[in-house]
Amino acid sequence: MYNNKNVLNRNNNGKKVVKHLFKIITKKPKKFINNTDLDKNKFRAIADYISGMTDRFAISLYKSKI
Repeated sequence: MYNNKNVLNRNNNGKKVVKHLFKIITKKPKKFINNTDLDKNKFRAIADYISGMTDRFAISLYKSKI
């Protein structure tokens, strides 16, 4: 898609943040998501929660060492 080194680095950093958040939230999902959403499909609920985050919030949560 993009071959610019800076763009590729930012994309890779973003992927790291999302993967880390998914892993952390999977361990303690009730801390972030209500039970009714988790009962339907845990992984879909986590993915939806992360996808609804703003970039700033996701980075802030990532840096906070949940």
